[in-house]
Amino acid sequence: MTFKKWLFLFVTTLLVGGLTILVTSTLINWEGFQAITSSAEEFLAGAIFLFAVGMTFSAISQMGFFAYLLVNRLALGLFKSKKVWHYTQIVLILFTFFDLVYFRYTAFATHQETWLNYVILPAVLLIVSLVFAYIKAQQTNENAFVPALFVLFVVTTVEAVPALVINDPIWVMLMLCTLFVCNVWQLLWLHRLTAEPKKKSA
Repeated sequence: MTFKKWLFLFVTTLLVGGLTILVTSTLINWEGFQAITSSAEEFLAGAIFLFAVGMTFSAISQMGFFAYLLVNRLALGLFKSKKVWHYTQIVLILFTFFDLVYFRYTAFATHQETWLNYVILPAVLLIVSLVFAYIKAQQTNENAFVPALFVLFVVTTVEAVPALVINDPIWVMLMLCTLFVCNVWQLLWLHRLTAEPKKKSA
């Protein structure tokens, strides 16, 4: 990947992060946003603040994404078979799903809540991750499915830990949605930016 291509991915992912958090905030917390902005100036300042927060989440997403690319390369060199690394990632995906349910339930559940209430978030995240991992595999090859699923589910979850441990529903949604969309953006652009240009026939 050339510097120009990396710069494109970096800048566009920042913009995607900023726009995503604005859209998400509008959809899930419009009344709360209006309550703290009584004038046009405050509304604009609030939007700029959220956009900056979204770009910060985007930077976290990019660090996590490129960290995975490094770990993936090292793991492929460490394991003799690609299947072993793929199965390892599947186990980690299942382990992450269990953690999202069990640890959040034990840490935050009230007497009226059941563990089923804590299955919804990881289940939705996993389902959407499966959809985009399938799209990635369709655009590249079937071997990309498990790594893509790992990035979208496990890496996104790890990146969203600051919001998950606070357990504020609004910030959990804002951070998770922004990180997920940024990871999807990077994932679907990576193979386009790293593809070798086709040679012109004589």
